[in-house]
Amino acid sequence: MTETAIQFWSGLNTIGGNIISLQYENYRIITDFGAMVGANVDDLLNHSLTSQLLKEEKLPKIPGLYSKQALKDVELESFEDSDVETIICLSHLHLDHLGSFGQLSSTIPIYALKDSVEFYGHLKENELLPSYDVDWHPVEDFGTIQHGPFTIQFIPVDHDTLGAASIFITAPDVKVIYSGDFRLSGFHPEKVLTWAQKARAFDADILLIEGTTFSHVGAEPSEADLRIEQMTRNLMAKNEQHLLTSLKNEMAKATDKLVAFNGYPQNITRLIRFARIVNGHGRQLVLDKRYYQLMKAYLIQPLAMTYIGEGGITIEQINEAPHQYALQVDIEDLTALFAVKPGLYFHSNGMPLGSYDPTYEPFVRRVVDYGWEFVLANAGGHASPNDLLLVNRVIKPKLVVPWHTYQPKLYGEAIASQGQNVWWPSYNKTYYWSQLSEKLGAKNEKN
Repeated sequence: MTETAIQFWSGLNTIGGNIISLQYENYRIITDFGAMVGANVDDLLNHSLTSQLLKEEKLPKIPGLYSKQALKDVELESFEDSDVETIICLSHLHLDHLGSFGQLSSTIPIYALKDSVEFYGHLKENELLPSYDVDWHPVEDFGTIQHGPFTIQFIPVDHDTLGAASIFITAPDVKVIYSGDFRLSGFHPEKVLTWAQKARAFDADILLIEGTTFSHVGAEPSEADLRIEQMTRNLMAKNEQHLLTSLKNEMAKATDKLVAFNGYPQNITRLIRFARIVNGHGRQLVLDKRYYQLMKAYLIQPLAMTYIGEGGITIEQINEAPHQYALQVDIEDLTALFAVKPGLYFHSNGMPLGSYDPTYEPFVRRVVDYGWEFVLANAGGHASPNDLLLVNRVIKPKLVVPWHTYQPKLYGEAIASQGQNVWWPSYNKTYYWSQLSEKLGAKNEKN
């Protein structure tokens, strides 16, 4: 009897790089295909490095994905020699979920929500994501596709990028939900509530659910964290709306000085709403030209915004009237930040992200030493630990896999304490639902 083979390739105890394959006969689904921890995103665009990346365990050793030429001396079935029909299902556009696309054959179909595919086009065009030569297939919200015996549905969720999805997979013998990344603290918590209800009705056998925020549970602040705390002020926003309200209040007090903002380009909704706040205080938003072009594609109503350079304005104009502008900055070009009169600087989930990045503390110190008041204006892209546990209770799958966290054991134990069945799978093993359900049945009988 044929069964669905389930294999885990990455992401069981890390944030990101989550990759799983499900194969029935010669049909295979892979979800997602991001940059694994330790891999350089630029290296992942280079086919001449494929064999090296595989040897260094910076690419998953999945047979039938890589070209014969790229594999060189690596003993792995090539894409050309494989008769397996493979598709990639993408949950969202973050590099830890698509960063290895540059290693794929251009003929492997990539399925993602339509909003995600369109957003990728704009990000790529403005060099805010790498250019991947892949075969995109957009799917409507709640849309369903068929891949051999697999039925796959894409359910929209809220995350800090457009077009994020959870993926429901129905195989002949098992039903799996891949949560993707989600939050209840974003602009559209109703999407997550709808998803959770649909997930419960789906009656999943296995739920693969992210646990990013459990990585920080019980963690003590590092010495770097304590030093950074002395140099900064934190708005402590509970959610996106709370953050915007706090930014509005801060802007109302900073009437005589320049304001700077370092945000995340994929959180386009926050950027646009911040621009409205800026305009509401009689200021023009001065953008990195790439962000300017990106925002133009998503504006419903015009905003007072420009950029530095030909056709825009100059640093001299900003210095002549700093109270009339807000300056958006990006880590790739900090020229303007250190050429204007310093004022109030909002670090809003921009790069560098945090103290785990060795460049973060020196960056903070440089900004503060120049004279900027450094304000942490963050709102997370992931569900809180309490929200994660609530969603798990609502969905009620037969088996939960806690992953996309550095503390899967802690996360899983918290789920188990709610009376749910938890599974911690391993790499280099093939699993079948018939075996898992048999063990699960024995466990439930004991309970």
